[in-house]
Amino acid sequence: MTVRKFKPPNRLSKMIKERGGLLAQDAIAAAEAGVESLREASLTALDETLAEIETRFGKGAENRESESFEALYVLASRIIDVSAFVAGTGLDRAAMSLCGLADNCAEVGAWRWDAVDVHLNALKLLRSVGGSLPTAQRDSMLQGLYKVSHFRPEEA
Repeated sequence: MTVRKFKPPNRLSKMIKERGGLLAQDAIAAAEAGVESLREASLTALDETLAEIETRFGKGAENRESESFEALYVLASRIIDVSAFVAGTGLDRAAMSLCGLADNCAEVGAWRWDAVDVHLNALKLLRSVGGSLPTAQRDSMLQGLYKVSHFRPEEA
């Protein structure tokens, strides 16, 4: 008996060896330009979302008691979606903490308005000056938000 070995052609290997296509650095530059084209729309969406949260869930909101926990969670998650354009401000982490707070409120079936108000104030502060805050101060604020969002009176 004779054993024959053969290698089927590998399409990817062939494509790599062929000339043409984009250089990695050109592909990266094109990707960065594509992402940059989304900056203005993303920042607009961020500011609109913050305004909607304030309108619906802020201290002066007329019907905030009737709002759903899910609505706050969805709005906070929108901030996370576009926060790449404000990296280094802590907005993404504050929004994650607000999502956690909305989850905890939903779990017990009651709003903790003091905690919501603290988160909204922090989001506004981080949006306006978060990038210029010293890292230690920003991290301390975010750790405080996390403690507030995960506080459970029955465990205290």
